[in-house]
Amino acid sequence: MSEPYNLLVDIGNTFVKWGRYKAGSPASAHECCIESGHALLEEITALALRLRKHPAPAQIVISNVAGTRVRAAMLRLLEIWPDGPPPYWVIATDQQCGVKNGYRNPAQLGSDRWAALIGARALHGARPVLAVCCGTATTIDLLTASGQFAGGCIMPGVGTMLRSLHEKTAALPDADGVYVPYPVQTVDAIVSGCQHAQAGAVERIYDLYRRDHPELLCLVSGGAAKALTPHLAIVFRYHENLVLEGLHCISRALAQAAHEAMIGVKRI
Repeated sequence: MSEPYNLLVDIGNTFVKWGRYKAGSPASAHECCIESGHALLEEITALALRLRKHPAPAQIVISNVAGTRVRAAMLRLLEIWPDGPPPYWVIATDQQCGVKNGYRNPAQLGSDRWAALIGARALHGARPVLAVCCGTATTIDLLTASGQFAGGCIMPGVGTMLRSLHEKTAALPDADGVYVPYPVQTVDAIVSGCQHAQAGAVERIYDLYRRDHPELLCLVSGGAAKALTPHLAIVFRYHENLVLEGLHCISRALAQAAHEAMIGVKRI
């Protein structure tokens, strides 16, 4: 008999990241991951071939920032399990899993940023964290020691910067360059400049927020994180996918709420 599992899905602007995690495990997402993977958004339907060999998950928890078309494609994929549970689509709320939402309009905070903050809280508890998620966009968000999301910034990711320079200029090439300390050819100058911009923004915001939060931890995650981290001049920790970590925490909270509701029904 197959082990019960939860399916967690992080749908970004370019990729869908997913994982199967042991249901009911109190461990971190990394520790209870059964398998995981990623694909381009246009390859979502192909995931059915990989997932349909497994029984229906106990829970399905999804963060989606790619819009309604991709949401519809995901719903079609989930039809491989006629007996499967309805997916829980993450939407930022006033408060969840120990994190309080400081956005002026809480629901406008992206579900990926919200899940990443929840993941950071689950991993590091009562410590202030600068959650840096590097993808199509780079987000830099402050979570205080009390669990308050105090605010954050959004900037183009390094890949978006590179494409913008090529598309908006006549002379800058769309070619592979590398980061070097002293670029002497255009392709390297572009890559090096974009990496400096990413690292410089993170370092500047970290120094700014650390004035009020001396124990601030910089936590870097996302598909483009490994390209950024070698250029950071501050102490940081790396996590492969903070969003999936947050979805794992949300799935545990949902299961606990369902269990408590069931106990309440039995008592009645």
